[in-house]
Amino acid sequence: MGIVKKINITNQSGANTFYVVDAYLESGMGIVGDRYYNNFKHPREQVTLIEEEIIQDFEKKIDKKIDSKDFRRNIITEGIELTKFINKKIKIGNEVILKIHELCQPCMYLQKKLNIENLVKLLVNKSGIQTEVLTSGTIKEKDIITVID
Repeated sequence: MGIVKKINITNQSGANTFYVVDAYLESGMGIVGDRYYNNFKHPREQVTLIEEEIIQDFEKKIDKKIDSKDFRRNIITEGIELTKFINKKIKIGNEVILKIHELCQPCMYLQKKLNIENLVKLLVNKSGIQTEVLTSGTIKEKDIITVID
């Protein structure tokens, strides 16, 4: 079991991301208001999550503080090791069910944007997960995350 620490979106490609206190996730579409809402190549790309613990570990490795939103993942979690649940379902709050499909991999875009040498190498298999929204609903900060399948 974990919690939603932060929710992070951007409404246009290349723009900075920003925190919201709650978000509506629509089944088969993604996060309403996010640039990937109904704009993805594969359903697994609808919503991304990353663990705060991974971010903190990365900060220690590079000896630099980075705002969690700058990792460009939609939901920052705490207290749950997401990568253990590939091909499982999680429930956030009382309504939203996500199917975890696969690991996110870091990209050169992020490395250049954050201006951190070797970011891609340091975050391989540690850059969050990609999910599909199965059940619509609103999520908010501090919502409980549970594995259901």
